[in-house]
Amino acid sequence: MLLIFFFSFFCSCIFAVFLTYVFKRHGPGPFNGILYFFAIIFSFTLAMAVWLRPIGPRLGGVPWLTIIGGGLLIMLIIAEVLPHKEKGKYVKTQKDLEAEKTLNEEVLEKEFSILAYVMIALLIAAIVYAGTQPNIKFDTGF
Repeated sequence: MLLIFFFSFFCSCIFAVFLTYVFKRHGPGPFNGILYFFAIIFSFTLAMAVWLRPIGPRLGGVPWLTIIGGGLLIMLIIAEVLPHKEKGKYVKTQKDLEAEKTLNEEVLEKEFSILAYVMIALLIAAIVYAGTQPNIKFDTGF
């Protein structure tokens, strides 16, 4: 259990820094919202690691694929929902506003397509993994 906690902590730190500095999303709080994003991602990854049935291989008893996949998915959802950090520009011409609008639409479309491809790839990987394991039984009853 302690290894799961530390692995979730480590992955959440990496995903929070990646979300803030690579995707340029900023939240409330110190360090441009890294602590805010860390708290959200850490709570989700730890909950998924502890409460869900482990998926994938284990390393030292830690279901690392579940933690990394869940953290990545939460990070991508946060990146899709939050807007980019805007750079200050006081006077904008009509041409600048139109160019910004088309650019924002293109960026949003690319981000959404990347998120969709990652989710489809995770789904295919889970199906392939479940199909190759002989002792996994699907419980379809509610």
